[in-house]
Amino acid sequence: MLPTKGSHPEMNVLYIGGFILKRLHERKRKRMTITQLMKVGTKELSVSVDHIILALDWLYIISAIGYDSKEVFINEAT
Repeated sequence: MLPTKGSHPEMNVLYIGGFILKRLHERKRKRMTITQLMKVGTKELSVSVDHIILALDWLYIISAIGYDSKEVFINEAT
């Protein structure tokens, strides 16, 4: 269960994870480097890199995204 009270919705792992999936889905190749995700996330969401990493970890754990040595991608199998 994720805590939702006492924090801004924009800093919620679910919200940031959805943002990341949306950005990846909009790309033609559905891939981005972690550096690109960090830049877009910190600029558009105004959250820290720590929040983005936490969301990336969560998405990876639930198999929504994959990672090769260079890029994050949507796991199409899920």
